[in-house]
Amino acid sequence: MPSDSKRSEAVIEEFKKRKLARSALRRMREIIHGFEQDRMDDVRMARIGITIILVMLVLAAYLFFRGDLVTLT
Repeated sequence: MPSDSKRSEAVIEEFKKRKLARSALRRMREIIHGFEQDRMDDVRMARIGITIILVMLVLAAYLFFRGDLVTLT
C-alpha cells in the first residue's frame, strides 16, 4: 500500500502543477489581450487627435487666406 499512496501523491502533485500552469497561461493571455486592447485604444485616440488638429489647421488657413473679408476694428 505505501507505493499506492506515493503514486497518489505524485498524481495529485502533477495535477496541481498542470492546474497552476493552465491558470498562469490563462492569466498571461488575459494580460496580452489587455495590452492589445490598450494599443488599439491608443491608435484610435491618436487618429481622433490628428483629425482634430487637421480640422483646426484647415480652419485657420481658411480664416487667414480669406483676409480681405476680415477687418480689424
